[in-house]
Order: sequence, then C-alpha cells, then structure tokens
Amino acid sequence: MKYVLYSILVVIIAMSIVSCREKKSTKLSESTKKEVKLSKFAKNYPDFNPQHLKEVLQSQLQKDSILQSLYITNTFTPIWVHDTLDTQGLRELSGILENSREHGLPVNYFPIDYITSLMDSIDSGIYSHDLDILYQKMTDLELVSTRSAIKYITGMNYGFTDPKILYKKDYDIYTARPDSIFFINLYANLQKNPIKPVLSSTPNDLVYNKILEEYRNLESKKNIALSKITTSKTYKIGDKSSDISEIARRLILTGEYKPDSIETDSLHQTLDKNLLAAVNTFRRKNSYPEEDEVGKITIDALNRPLEYYQDKLRANMERYRWRRTKSKHDKHIEVNVAPAILFASQKDSLPLITRVCVGSVTNKTPLLESDISYLNLNPIWNVPTSIAQKEVAVLQKKDPTYIKRNNMKLYKGGKEVDVESINWKEVNPSKFAYTIRQNSGERNALGLIKFMFNNAFSIYLHDTPSKAAFSRKNRAVSHGCVRVQKPFDLAFFCMSAISNDLYKDRLYYSIDKLPISSEGKKLAKENKLKKLPDILNPKDKISLFIDYYTAYMYPDDNGTLYYADDVYEYDSVILNALDMEVAKKSKPI
Repeated sequence: MKYVLYSILVVIIAMSIVSCREKKSTKLSESTKKEVKLSKFAKNYPDFNPQHLKEVLQSQLQKDSILQSLYITNTFTPIWVHDTLDTQGLRELSGILENSREHGLPVNYFPIDYITSLMDSIDSGIYSHDLDILYQKMTDLELVSTRSAIKYITGMNYGFTDPKILYKKDYDIYTARPDSIFFINLYANLQKNPIKPVLSSTPNDLVYNKILEEYRNLESKKNIALSKITTSKTYKIGDKSSDISEIARRLILTGEYKPDSIETDSLHQTLDKNLLAAVNTFRRKNSYPEEDEVGKITIDALNRPLEYYQDKLRANMERYRWRRTKSKHDKHIEVNVAPAILFASQKDSLPLITRVCVGSVTNKTPLLESDISYLNLNPIWNVPTSIAQKEVAVLQKKDPTYIKRNNMKLYKGGKEVDVESINWKEVNPSKFAYTIRQNSGERNALGLIKFMFNNAFSIYLHDTPSKAAFSRKNRAVSHGCVRVQKPFDLAFFCMSAISNDLYKDRLYYSIDKLPISSEGKKLAKENKLKKLPDILNPKDKISLFIDYYTAYMYPDDNGTLYYADDVYEYDSVILNALDMEVAKKSKPI
C-alpha cells in the first residue's frame, strides 16, 4: 500500500513539474489575450514590457507630428513589433522594398539594410542585458519600417517626385497629391495589416504593367555580351557582312527578328527581306521612319545597351505614377511630345493617329491640359515679338523681298507701315519694334486651320505649309506650337457631331480647296456650295493633353511598347531626382 501511495505521489509531483514547465513556456498574448507559446523573442527578453515600449514610442513621436497622428489613434501600439518581434512581416516588407528596383527606383532608395540589421540584432538577443537599448532599437525599427511603408505606398499612388517641381514653368497639368483622407485611410489599413496596403499600392494601369514586364525582360538579358557595330556603311537588300550578322543577333535578343530554323544562312550575314522587316519593326518601336536600307542612324540605335532602355522604362514608370486629375471626355486628343505623335480617340471609333512637329530644344512645347474651344479657318498670324526680332527682321535685312513674299505687313501704333519706307540696312533686329502680321493663305505659317484652347503659353495646334519636316526623325523644330500633319482629318474628328461628306466639302471650299464628293463638286460648279465661317465651334467637349512619354503604347494596342528619343532630356531630370534622393541621405529615413 505504501508503495502505491508513493507511486501516486511521484506521478503528481512529475505532473506538477511538467505543468510548471508548460506555463513557463507559454504566455498571455497582449493582442489576442490568449495563451500562446513563448516566441524566440520572449525567451530572449523575458522581462520585456510592451507597455514600456509604447511609452518610449510615444516619447519619440513627440518630435514627429506626421507619424504621431498615425500612432495616437491606436494608443501608440506598434505596428511591426507588438509584444514580440514580427520578423515575418518585416522580412516581407524588406522583400517588397528590395523589389522596388523593378519599379524604376534606385538601389538603396529605401533603408533595407538598416531595417534588416536592426531586426537581426534584436532577434539575436544581444540586448537581453540592457532593456533600455532594446526599447530604443525596437522604436527605431518600428519607425523606420513605418516611414518606409508610407513612402512606398504614397510614391506608388502619386509618384515619388513632383512634375511641377521637375519641369517648372513648362508643366501645367494637375496631378493628384496625397491629402488628409488618403493618410487617414492609409494609417487605418497599416494598423489592420501593414503588408496588405504595401502590396496593393502598385499601379495596375495597362501601360504601367507592360513597362514593368519589359523591364523584367531586359533585366534577365542585361548580362549578355554584345559587340559594338563599328561600321559606317549603309547596307541594302542582298548585302552580306559580319556586321549584318551582329544586327540580326541584336534583333533576336530584343525580339524583333525570329528567323526560320530552316534558313540556309544560319549566321544571318545577308540582309534579306525578312531581316529588313525586323529592322523596320525595330525602327517603328523606336519611333523612327521605316526605310529600305540600314545606315548609321539605325546602327547607332542598335548599338545602344539594354540599360538605355531600362533607364527609359524607369523614367516612364514614374510618369505613369503621376495621376492626372482632369478626366478625359468621350472625345480626346493626346499629343505625345517625345515621339511627336498625336492620338485623337473617340469611344467605339478607330483612333486618328498623325505625326506632329513640336517645339525645338530651345523653344520647348509646354506640357499642359485643356479643352478644344474652337477651330479657326484661314487664320491670320500675329508674329510674336521674339520671332519678329530674331528671324523676320534678320531675314528681311538679307532679302528685302522677304516680308512681301511671305504675305506679311508691318504695323506701328495700329497703323500699317510701308515696308519700303524703312532703311533695313540700319535696322537693329534686337530692337525691332514693329508689329508683324501675316495674312491668311497657303504661305501662312499657321497653314489653313488652327485649333484653339485655353492655356497660359499662347500656343495652339495648327496646319503648316512646311510639310517636309513631317518625314524627319527629329520633328522638334517649331517655336513651341504643335504643327499637325493631318489637320483636316483632325478638324473632321473635332466636328464629327455635325460632319458629313457635304460638310467636309464646305470646309475644303472655305479654304480654297476643291470639294471631293460628287454633290459638292456639283454645288461648287453651280456656285451653290456655301463656305463655312472662319470660326467653328465643336458641339462635343474635346479634352486635350500635351504630355511627354518616351515609352508609350498606341490606343487600342494591348501588345507593343514603343520608345522615343528623349529630345528634351526630361528622362534625365526624373532619374537624377530619384538618384539625388538616395545621395542626400546621411541617415536612414
């Protein structure tokens, strides 16, 4: 009997010991109030006091009014370091920040190394003998992680730079900026699940996703070695050369050339029609004119490293993160200055796509938003003072017939002045004080029609007598206005609510062009075809954006990404601004 009692006592003592051990290996969770197993953090820091961490956090945030409003709503409860260390969430955040390079942000844009080193040092238990340091390190980790998450989410939603600061006076497009409602919602979402709002903040725009896909594609190929094509020759169909083989190799790498596997020319040393077609696809994708030969301009473009395109993609991802506030109307005109192309689109209709000429590097076309207000047939050009002084007066001194030949007249004080009454040899062009007006007609610099819209720069879209420039690769040649290659197609687009074949004939007839339809010709012959007034008012609202993208897609084209030369060097402005953000950091954000 004694043996039985002894055995029972041993069992009870053993169970008590086990029970005590279990209690020591568990704790009551601050957040769930349930019994949970002790984490590695809790074992390393058994005397850790979550309430004291809140007090340290609250004290630290007295110097930070922005983050204080986030934490004060939750009584300063940490987001990343609750009553333990959320290593999983922090590592997930670090991974997302690391992948921000795919979104065009430079390396070290976020303090990933600092976050990781803080987390690892705390997780290792090295502060177990000095809890004051532990609380400070945990506070640092909490705040740097939260600031990084907010910066990432805000940047992905609105851009990491401000175009009005970057482009200064040449930018008049309103873009959304984060407001108090945005931050209230952001703070609430971070407190619920800090990773979810970070993950869901990346843009989901069709073009943005295409740019991101292309960036990843180029990143996977950037270590492939390419030899520079050094020739200055021009190659035509049938020519054979090792340079042509290198051209083919580059086009295979970038995807434009997909040779048939049964081709006899396995080295691709001959410029055949298939390879030339691939070269022209490359040209189209780079906004260059197609040709039936391959010369220096194309070879220079082919010699560009893949990083050249990655930089373009980086800059344009930032552009697509800028969110315009002005909505597009059902009828919409978009001028992309970089490739000098105009798109006019309307719901359920094929878009009108036409080349344009834009401002030169010294006379940049400003970037703006507006609505088309009216069309002006047979416009008169009031020559700006800068052009009158720098061009017209200079040319008139060289050629005394210039002003009359170009159908121009001089005015002073509102009264016409005889051109021949001026001694042009004594004229100082920089002080030329006459007003110059060019009458309407074929030689008018504005052509036969211009498209007016409210803007702060006194520019407009217009026709031009100088048609040759539209066939050039570089069409940045104007004084700032946008010259349209197909002005009458654009006019019909604007007036389509009231436009028919007879209306089109009346428009042509109004600018002294022959009607096209049989009815129009008949009425003109009978002197019954009525001209339109010089001012035409569209019935539909037509939104207009003049903007700048060096990586873009055509309307209704879900497949191909196109590139344009950075004629105004605005890509560099964006990339430099992003890089400077890294360079100026003397300590973590």
